[in-house]
Amino acid sequence: MRGLKIIPMFLLLIGLTYTGMLFVQANSEEVVVKMGSYQSPAIALGFVVMTSIFLGMIVCGVLCSVEMLGLYVQNRKLKKKIGSLSVANKPVTSAPANDVVSPKASGRFT
Repeated sequence: MRGLKIIPMFLLLIGLTYTGMLFVQANSEEVVVKMGSYQSPAIALGFVVMTSIFLGMIVCGVLCSVEMLGLYVQNRKLKKKIGSLSVANKPVTSAPANDVVSPKASGRFT
């Protein structure tokens, strides 16, 4: 049943690809992209727009991955700090194990 989750995503990607092709076809005016001393050959405006969207998605994905990695590292440090504080603050008297409440992590970054 887990494999069935990929079918709607596959159909969505096919639909988005078809929409992108229609967009490029509808915007077929040729433009020249100049960046500094570089000048591209004449290409369709729709292709330039779709390429910039695609590159923006890639850059955004990389930046989000870096942010998630930083949060993961910070989460691990805080878990260690909580563990060391709970060990250091244990009372001398023995308490039943049922009374001790351990912090629960959401499991999102583990």
